[in-house]
Amino acid sequence: MKREEFGEFLAALRQDLNWTQFQLAEAADIDEPIISQIERGVKKHFEPDLLFRLANALQLNTLERREFFLASSGLDQKQIVRQPSAATNTDVFNVRKMLDKMVELTAQIRLPAFITDVYSDVVAVNNIMLSFFKAPVALFENMDRVPGGYNTARFNFGKELAARSHILDHWDNYALNSMRSFRENSLRYRAQPYFKYLMKAFRNPAEYPFFNRYWKMVSSLEEDKEVTTDYFAYRHVEFGEVKYTSSANVSTTSFGELFVVQYLPLDEDTSGIFDQIAKQAGQGVVRFASWPAKTMV
Repeated sequence: MKREEFGEFLAALRQDLNWTQFQLAEAADIDEPIISQIERGVKKHFEPDLLFRLANALQLNTLERREFFLASSGLDQKQIVRQPSAATNTDVFNVRKMLDKMVELTAQIRLPAFITDVYSDVVAVNNIMLSFFKAPVALFENMDRVPGGYNTARFNFGKELAARSHILDHWDNYALNSMRSFRENSLRYRAQPYFKYLMKAFRNPAEYPFFNRYWKMVSSLEEDKEVTTDYFAYRHVEFGEVKYTSSANVSTTSFGELFVVQYLPLDEDTSGIFDQIAKQAGQGVVRFASWPAKTMV
């Protein structure tokens, strides 16, 4: 991330806390002009202690701090990955090949699984996941014309209540874990036009009545997040008590990360439920959101 981009990124994190530059400087115990210099892209060198103080002041959890420090490196995504040459073989610059690999893997997984990108747009879903949530494919038709249409935030926090209508217990825990994943994966991209486009849609209470509530709740949590797995336990309307962890396999590309998220059962009953659904649904994948190109309507 170039210095000008990092400046916009820092400003976005600051504004998310509704802080002025002075308030951030005070919380980080640094001079206010330094904040201004960073946000304007004027300051080129970031001392380790400065970044440490900013990360502390911004109340970032362990996973978010990793993204924050990576963003401060001055390298963009295309420089982070291995560079192609005559002596090396890499697919990280081949969009179609990278995505096809992830789609093929998702189709083979005998558990509920789906692919998301750094914005939490759902790129593809396997049949088992669709069957588990009883999500009709029609729910996603023409959603490329709707802001946030393919995003997990719509499924979890949109007015359709597509997720909540199937979850009777532990909704707060489910919603908080989902929101944390959205915030962590998108952290480095907060200043990007597409993220701003999504947030404008998500902050509309008529369309997303629960989004702002859980966005604020996550930002105020004192509990650290140091692992990429999330624990879920709730009562499904059809299958009863279901207990699983949500675990992601990460593919790093020159266009940002792709995540194959799969649900791993935590007890015998849940394992049996997943096996039953896998037999009924069979293998297969339905593609939804485009990647890496994004449409803003």
